[in-house]
Amino acid sequence: MDKVMKEKKAVASTLEPTVRIGKAGLTNAIVEEIKSQLEKKEALKIKVLGATRDEIKTISQELVRRTETELVEIRGNTITLWQKESLGG
Repeated sequence: MDKVMKEKKAVASTLEPTVRIGKAGLTNAIVEEIKSQLEKKEALKIKVLGATRDEIKTISQELVRRTETELVEIRGNTITLWQKESLGG
């Protein structure tokens, strides 16, 4: 793991999830909310409720594509995204 990713994970470990994806799944409204929050901060944690590990992985890949972000990590049912241009990323 490179130095920049270690720094991103360290910052991300201090964050609390601010977006929750529930039964409705990954809606356009959720994606827009994530984009809105990422305009104000460089990283974001998203909690996915009631999903399998494979579903969470699929959701994270879709989020990265639709929000043009970088996946920092998936820990349990929490996804951490980072703006690509922040912290040298």
